[in-house]
Amino acid sequence: VVPSQPNEIPYSKYRIEWMDILSDSGWADEKQFNKMKLATPINEGWLYSKDKESIKVFASYDKDDDGTITFGDRTMIPLSCVKKMIKLN
Repeated sequence: VVPSQPNEIPYSKYRIEWMDILSDSGWADEKQFNKMKLATPINEGWLYSKDKESIKVFASYDKDDDGTITFGDRTMIPLSCVKKMIKLN
C-alpha cells in the first residue's frame, strides 16, 4: 500500500475541530450537571463547500471512469460551531 497518492479530486483535505451538542436523558444531581461539557469532535476529510452558514465535508469517495464522483461519510457542520480548520494538503 502506498500511503501517499496524488490528489485525484478537486477538493482540499482538512482537519476540522468543532463543538457539538451534548445531551443526556438520565437523572443527575447539581455536581454531575455542572461537570457537563460540550462535545469537541474532530473530523478529517475533504472540504466540499463552505458558505456563511455551514461547511460540508466528506471522508470517502468513489470516482467512476467518466470522472463522476460519489461522496460518502458526509458531514454538514454549522460554521458557528467550527473552532479551527487546518488544511492538510
